[in-house]
Amino acid sequence: MKKSNEMSLGDAIQAFLKTNELDEKLLETEIYARWEELAGNAINLKTNKVKVEKGILTVYVNSSVVRNELSLRRSELLERVNLRLRGKGNLKGIQIK
Repeated sequence: MKKSNEMSLGDAIQAFLKTNELDEKLLETEIYARWEELAGNAINLKTNKVKVEKGILTVYVNSSVVRNELSLRRSELLERVNLRLRGKGNLKGIQIK
């Protein structure tokens, strides 16, 4: 039986990450590691970096063509990222720069 101040290890880690504002950085790192799988090889090659801040994924690209393609596929990509991360982060939007 758990005491009132006990929690599971997973809950403790999540609380620690949130308290130290590391949860978005961890999410950003996971998206970066899976970016080719999420966006495709062609977009991956033209992406400089990805950043997560306040629930918004910002994608920095070095091609106007890729920027336009991502703009057209924004909702599809947002859905795919949220689905693949399985509740680890619930992104509200995507910004392309």
